[in-house]
Parts: sequence; C-alpha cells; structure tokens
Amino acid sequence: MIWFVEPHSFLTAVSVSFLFGILMDMLLKKLTGSEKTGYVAVLAAAVTAVFTGAFGMDLHAFTCILFGQTLLYAAEYDYATHTVPDYVPVILLMTGLLEAKFAQAFLGLVLVPLPFLAAALIKEGSIGGGDIKLMGASGFVLGVKRGYIALMLGLFLAVLFRAAYAKKEEEGFALVPYLAVGCLLALLA
Repeated sequence: MIWFVEPHSFLTAVSVSFLFGILMDMLLKKLTGSEKTGYVAVLAAAVTAVFTGAFGMDLHAFTCILFGQTLLYAAEYDYATHTVPDYVPVILLMTGLLEAKFAQAFLGLVLVPLPFLAAALIKEGSIGGGDIKLMGASGFVLGVKRGYIALMLGLFLAVLFRAAYAKKEEEGFALVPYLAVGCLLALLA
C-alpha cells in the first residue's frame, strides 16, 4: 500500500471529492425528499483519502474511488427510500469497464448475486431486486473472489448491526449500506 502521495495531489483529490459529496448530498435530498441523508460529503472525502492513500494516483485508485462514490450514493439512497435506482448498477458496470478482466468480470456478474437470487426465489420479499442487481454489478467490478468476500462481509455487518440496534416491529431494512461497506473493504483486501 502507498501511504505517501504528493500532498498537493492528495489534498486536491480529497477536496474535490468533498465538494462532489456536497453536490451528491443535495441531489439525494432532492431525489429522495428525505432529510435522512447528510454525511455524504465527509464519507466521499474519506473514501477518496483511503483509496488515494492505498493505491496512489493511478487508474486503479480512480476506479476504486468512482466505485466507492457510487456505492455511497446507493447506500444513502437505499437508507432513505429502501430502494436502489436502476441506473446505479449501470454506473457500477461502466466503472468496472475501466479496468475489467472480462472473463473474471463476467463470472463475477453472474455468480456473485446467485445467493441473493436464490433467497429471493425461495422466500418472496426476503431480498430486493435492487440488492441483487447491485451485487451483480459489484461482482463485475470485484470479480468472483472479492465479490463473495464483499457479500459475506456485508451480510455479517448487517446481521451484527441488526442484532444490536433493530427495533422488533421493523420489517424491512436497507441492506445496501452494509453491502457497500463490504465491497469497499473487499477492494482493500
């Protein structure tokens, strides 16, 4: 990992990401009509700082940052509305095209969402279609191995936080924030 990047480039990248996060936050509030969102700018800057520090200023770092920003948007949107817009997986797929190894990417696209698809077919309402599409697109970017790592980490975090903080009467919950954290951690693995 690279934790020494030219300070001027690093600060510029984090500052631009913070401003982009402010715009994303305003867009989310407008689209969702919810005031639940609000930490997007700080999280966007943090995602940029971590991937720039880990990978430097190259194409891989740029791909990771775009992937992370899109996941952050999807997580906040899901948290506010319990839905994932159809354009989010498309953006993730386009991000994956920046440095895709097509055999590995295609296998990730097909194999990573299979557990969610099976759960959705076995029990109606257990997993949303947006979660399935998001993990398919994430599998395209991450590949099979890191895609399953992301899936397992995300589900582990969801179970852990739901057990600690869930209200008994609450039925559904936003899964994408947990899956996004799992994907971001898998990128660093």
